[in-house]
Amino acid sequence: MSEFHEYLIVGAGLAGASAAEAIRELDADGSVLMLGAEPAPPYHRPPLSKGLWLGKDNPDDIFVKTAEQWLAFGVTLRVGDTAIALDADGKHITTASGARIDFGKLLLATGGTPRSLAAPPALAGRIHGLRTLADYHLLRSLAHEDAQVLIVGGSFIGAEMACALAAQPGVGVSMIFPGAAPLARILPPSLAQVLVERYRAHGVSLYAGDRVAEFSPCQRGIAARTEQGVQIEADWVLAGVGLDLNLALAQSAGLAVDNGVRVNARLQTGHDDIYAAGDIANYPDRVWGEAIRTEHWDHAQASGRAAGRNMVGADEPYTHQSMFFSDLFDIGFEAVGTLSSQLETCVDMADQNKGVVYYLQDNQVRGVLLWNTWDQVDAARELIAARQLVTVDGLMGQLG
Repeated sequence: MSEFHEYLIVGAGLAGASAAEAIRELDADGSVLMLGAEPAPPYHRPPLSKGLWLGKDNPDDIFVKTAEQWLAFGVTLRVGDTAIALDADGKHITTASGARIDFGKLLLATGGTPRSLAAPPALAGRIHGLRTLADYHLLRSLAHEDAQVLIVGGSFIGAEMACALAAQPGVGVSMIFPGAAPLARILPPSLAQVLVERYRAHGVSLYAGDRVAEFSPCQRGIAARTEQGVQIEADWVLAGVGLDLNLALAQSAGLAVDNGVRVNARLQTGHDDIYAAGDIANYPDRVWGEAIRTEHWDHAQASGRAAGRNMVGADEPYTHQSMFFSDLFDIGFEAVGTLSSQLETCVDMADQNKGVVYYLQDNQVRGVLLWNTWDQVDAARELIAARQLVTVDGLMGQLG
C-alpha cells in the first residue's frame, strides 16, 4: 500500500527541517512528510561537540521543534525509518520498513556517516564516532573520571572534542593527527602553534605528524601503535577522520553523483522534481562559479531553506556564502569562504589573541578567518564577493 505527499523530505536533519519550514511559508496546504533515520526530531548538531559538554546548552533545547510542534506546524514527521530505494521516474521511494511513498517533489538531505577506523572485531565497541545525539549521550557516559581517551584526527570534530573532553573532571585526553597541529589544514603556522600551546596547557597529549598503524587489546582497553612506533593506551577511541556521504539513494536512482549529488544553482538535480541540500549537495558557488560542497551548520540551514522554497516554485538561485565557526578553549572564530594553509595568507593581528586572516589566490580574497573577532561575517562576505585585486598592505585594517 502506498501513500502520497506533495513534498517528501528524506533526511530529518537541519537541512530537512529548514526545507519543511520554508515550504510551509509558501504553501499552507500541500502535504509534507519528513523522513528521518534517527529516532529523534531534527536538532542542531554543533552543540554535540561544543556547548553540551561545557554546560552552555541543554539537550532538550537543541531541537528545531518537538514532534508535537512539527505536527501542529502541518508537517508529518516519521523517524526511525530509512529510505532504501528511489525510483526517480516513478517518483516514489521505498523505506526499510517496507513503506512505499509517492511524491510530487523530493528533497534529498541524507547527510553523512562518520568514518570508522580499522580494528580487530573484538575492539569495535571501543571505537566511537560523533554525529548524533545518541552518540553524544554514549560518549558522555564514557567520559567518567579517570577515563583515558584517544582522539584520532585533527579536524573540527577532533579539535573540538579534545577541548570538550579536557574540560571534564579527571578525563585524560590524547590526540593523534597527521598535520603539524589541530586544524593545520586551515590555519597559518603562527595560529596553529597558538592552538598547540593551548592544548598542552590544558593537559592534552599531542602526537603530531603521526598516524595509527594498528589497534590491539591491552589491560586498559585499547592500545594504538603509531607509524612512528609510539604506544598509546586508552579506555576508548574517538574517530574524527571525516564523513562518508550517504549517497546510496541518489545512486540507486541514477542521479549524477560527483563529490556529492550534483545540483544546479536552484539545488535541483538532473530530475526536475528532485532536489538536494546540506552536506550532500555539490552546487555552483555563486562568487566563483566553481562546484563546491560544504559541511557546515550554516549551509545546511540556508540550503535547506532555499531548496524548500524552490520545491514550491520560488525559482531562486542559491547565493548564500556559508560561514562556519568553532570554540577552542578561550579561542573562538568565525570564517567565510575557502580557508587553506596552502593559500597565501595575510595575517592582520597586533598579537595572536585577536585579529583577521585573509586567504589569497591570484591576488583575490578567497577566504576570511575572524579570530576572536566578531560581527564581521557580512563584511567578510562582501569582501570575497567583490573579487577585487588586493595587496597585503591594502588589506591591513579592513576588518576587525
